[in-house]
Amino acid sequence: MHQVRPAAVAGAFYPAQAAALSTTVQDLLQPFDGPPHGSGVQPKALIVPHAGYVYSGSTAAQAYALLAPW
Repeated sequence: MHQVRPAAVAGAFYPAQAAALSTTVQDLLQPFDGPPHGSGVQPKALIVPHAGYVYSGSTAAQAYALLAPW
């Protein structure tokens, strides 16, 4: 049986409610929507910060946006 661990810091480093979290992620990704900003080569790895969204959300979004074409 697959078990999912409850979020330990929901509401502290990111919104606790699913709708608010979805909106936050969409807002962070929005500036990078459109033509790819990368080299056109699929990344083999990403090194992405994982601090609270307020601290590193836009940097993480920019990194994950590189995966959009794939």
